[in-house]
Amino acid sequence: MKLVIDHLTRYGYDEEVKFSTQYLRLTPRSSGRQKITAWTLTLPDGSAVATTDAWGNVLHVLTLDNPHKEITIRASGIVDIAEEGDDIGAEPQELLSPLVFLRCTPLTRADGPIREFAQRWYQP
Repeated sequence: MKLVIDHLTRYGYDEEVKFSTQYLRLTPRSSGRQKITAWTLTLPDGSAVATTDAWGNVLHVLTLDNPHKEITIRASGIVDIAEEGDDIGAEPQELLSPLVFLRCTPLTRADGPIREFAQRWYQP
């Protein structure tokens, strides 16, 4: 199945703004069941930088440093979708290692009650 996509996003401001930054996740990625055959982002004049996030998604950072009251962004393209059970042979994406989810941060560090709860099932 072939999908033709045309998506328009328009931001309007009540008053003119001098500067804005938009994080755009509007680009699909190919996978085993879908292949992006054409894709275009139409952006206002400004500086857009493309990068890839930790999960392999394309991210565009659009910075507008001219006064503006509106931003119009168009994402359009063609995506081939395989039928259920079929694989159209797209390149496999590198997956985020599950080990990333095991690291502690100040917001995810296990405290006393969580450790006590988990200890019931932990057998070293």
